[in-house]
Amino acid sequence: MKRILLLFLFVAVAVVSCVAGRRMGGKSQSARHIQIVRLEGEIVEPRRVIEQLEDAREDSDVRAVVLRVESPGGAVGASQEIYQELRSLDKVKPVVASIGNVGASGGYYSALGARRIWADPGSLTGSIGVITEFTDVHALMEKIGIQEEVVKSGEAKDAGSPFRPLTDREKALFHTMVLDVYSQFRGTVAERRHVDSAALDTLADGRVLTGRQAWKAKLIDTMGTLIDAEADARLLGGLPAAAAVEEEAPRIPLWRKLVDPDAEGLSRLLPKVGSRVELLMP
Repeated sequence: MKRILLLFLFVAVAVVSCVAGRRMGGKSQSARHIQIVRLEGEIVEPRRVIEQLEDAREDSDVRAVVLRVESPGGAVGASQEIYQELRSLDKVKPVVASIGNVGASGGYYSALGARRIWADPGSLTGSIGVITEFTDVHALMEKIGIQEEVVKSGEAKDAGSPFRPLTDREKALFHTMVLDVYSQFRGTVAERRHVDSAALDTLADGRVLTGRQAWKAKLIDTMGTLIDAEADARLLGGLPAAAAVEEEAPRIPLWRKLVDPDAEGLSRLLPKVGSRVELLMP
């Protein structure tokens, strides 16, 4: 009986692995399709998004990509990396960006790499600007009797420390840095959206715009839902209206598929065997 159970378990694991492989790869088994890639939350580490974009580039079944943006922004470098990856991918197959509730600052910067940008009329977007903030707690530290001692190689090495105010020179240094990054952001908007400098003087002051305002200001191409953006991607990719929409499934470790009842794995496909697997695990 034990041998039969182990053999059945081996077969079940093989089945789950095959299913997981198909889901993780985002492959369509029957037809060419468009691929959804999601950019969500604060942009800090771009690796996951970039890997999905690379997978879409290499998959011959993927004929167009929709980047769904739900992000208020984040790190400059990470946003620029996603932007560059989108531009590179769009040279191979069309990329359409769709802004949901919010696609502002770095979220909007990233979307600029797409061939076309969609947004809902009430989406929040724009916020073309750069900011850096520092917290100064030196007065509080003095009250509770805590003093910091610093040994540094240069005057500006501890600039931005929360334990002392910024000097005028440090404020000037950070302001210069912010303006440099801002000029990069503004230059990308001007290049990709063909907005003249006079208009950017008003639009690029950090303000947040609705989708409708952004459309009137030519910061996006058109207004519409994710479904509309998918239809646009099908058209650009030369696909019929019935072409499938694929989205990469969350990457769940194989061990979790075997023991976690909430995972998309063996315990869901074969609940009776799944419960026995948990008992067999040490």
